[in-house]
Amino acid sequence: MLSSRQFGLLVVIAVVALIGAGAAGLFDTRPPSDPAAERLVNQTAGATTNVSAYSFTISGSAVAKQGGERRTAPYDGHGAFNRSERTYRMAASLDGERKTLFVRGYSLYKPCPYSEYVNVENASYATELPENRSWTASTMLGDQRRLFDVSRVYNRGTDTVNGTEVRVVEVVPDQSKLSSLSAGVPGDEDVRRMNAEASALNMTLYVSTESDLPVRVVVERRHDGGFRKPAVQERIVYDFTYGPTTVETPEQTVQDKDACPRP
Repeated sequence: MLSSRQFGLLVVIAVVALIGAGAAGLFDTRPPSDPAAERLVNQTAGATTNVSAYSFTISGSAVAKQGGERRTAPYDGHGAFNRSERTYRMAASLDGERKTLFVRGYSLYKPCPYSEYVNVENASYATELPENRSWTASTMLGDQRRLFDVSRVYNRGTDTVNGTEVRVVEVVPDQSKLSSLSAGVPGDEDVRRMNAEASALNMTLYVSTESDLPVRVVVERRHDGGFRKPAVQERIVYDFTYGPTTVETPEQTVQDKDACPRP
């Protein structure tokens, strides 16, 4: 029986599904990146570096199979970034289990362990991000820029997304180079472990021909399963809007995990 807990463990936070690759030990037979795609991702990286504010929605689904049973659950969520306020927030849910992440400068806030109980205050505690790189590296577009450095990229032509003409680029990460991306970020060791078990993962960028900014990002990840583990196929879609936005802050913040409210 596939439980909600099994599905909850698959919830994407920040770029859980964006930082990963095929299973370890597979012989890489993919061709090198093509020059047109490399030029485009370089232009996109430059364009996203200067973005002052954006918001995005999350949709998609996860399909799990185990034995003769099949179960599908939807992804749902949203996020926002504001450079001048040095804030970023992302909230995502899968099968009703919701996770949130909030960044203010070099502080990453996570929900307190007991805040899910009705008789405990809703609070988030602070953990520190590495200060040897920009705080924006821990945001959605910042993680994409870092991912480009360890991926092969391929030009997949043109398309239209919500009336916007786009160029399509497939991004395939190199697993052997991923560990340095998340070093020192609290919780990212779970990201590395989760993606190390993936049988396949790739990302498709839909980049505006006018602004060089991604208007849609689609992540597809597959886990083949194993003993007591379901086979899982995920497709997560991020749709971006650029312009002034407000980043929702946690109801209450505390200095560290020890200061969290308790029952």
